[in-house]
Amino acid sequence: MAARHKAISVLIALASACLVATGVSSAEELTLYSTREAALVEPAVAAFTEASGVKVNVVFVEDSLVKRLSSEGTSSPADVLLTIGFDKTTQLSARGLTQALSSARIEQAVPANLRSGSAQWFALAIRPRVVFARKDSALAAIDYEDLADPRWRGKLCIRAGLHQNNVALVATYLAHHGEAATEAWLTGLKANLAHKPAGKDNDVIREIAQGTCEIGIGNTVALAQLRDGREGADWRAWAAAVKAVPTTFQGGGTHVNLTGAAIAKHAPHPAAAQKFLEFLVTPAAQRIIAAAELEYPVLAMAERAQILTEIGLFTPDAMPIDRIAVHQQAATALIKRVGFDE
Repeated sequence: MAARHKAISVLIALASACLVATGVSSAEELTLYSTREAALVEPAVAAFTEASGVKVNVVFVEDSLVKRLSSEGTSSPADVLLTIGFDKTTQLSARGLTQALSSARIEQAVPANLRSGSAQWFALAIRPRVVFARKDSALAAIDYEDLADPRWRGKLCIRAGLHQNNVALVATYLAHHGEAATEAWLTGLKANLAHKPAGKDNDVIREIAQGTCEIGIGNTVALAQLRDGREGADWRAWAAAVKAVPTTFQGGGTHVNLTGAAIAKHAPHPAAAQKFLEFLVTPAAQRIIAAAELEYPVLAMAERAQILTEIGLFTPDAMPIDRIAVHQQAATALIKRVGFDE
């Protein structure tokens, strides 16, 4: 634990040096509404404050961020919004609760497919959603399309189809293949289930380790956090027996979800908010923000946590998140239509 604190201190010093170069100097205070717990945001916030002198008040909003911002209206104190999952991030912009952000620094740091086409939001870190298998499995790579193949009959585990992580995956499949093909794929996926969808990604990893399933679908953050020992020795042992299999769309890349950020529509301090967001895409700050939950940084040159290098590197699918997000309602309808969770 001491080594981790020392590493964070070094990263804060590096991030501070990066921020000084941006010319930030203000006595203003910022308010950050975050759906990520405050303790996980604090290291990056501390680095920004140390370099700029700008205090950031972190408000943890676990549920109904849209409802809160809508009710506060023009009197909202929120400057910056940080959300987990592109369903929440894109919903904010769709409801007119964010504002356009023109920043060459962010455009250079974040790939275009991981930014709003209208500059309303961008990804800070990504969470690949891939196939898991036992480490001794011969499976070396797979396409998402192949998961509906009958050879996996009775061998697949997954959490509820209507969980937002799976809705996002189905929405991406829809964006690639259209409604008819996606419904057929979901029907095949359901036929391949070892049992009714249940639990979390952690449980999928455990069941693969125990032999209940041969393969499963989950986010890399779950595997990384379990291997890191955050849930205890038993979970760490199960995760050690499981690997992340390189998973892509045919002719494409790996589906990813994200932690996103935006400037609030009625931000009292928009200029300082932009400087804060530009700081979060510097190499050192990217390392800090991604390490909090063991996500992958979006900045190519940013250092990744060693455990992620061990799990594997994944090239995000080039399909723009904006184009995926519009399919979320249709994805939910298809999941219900095939009775995936029944």
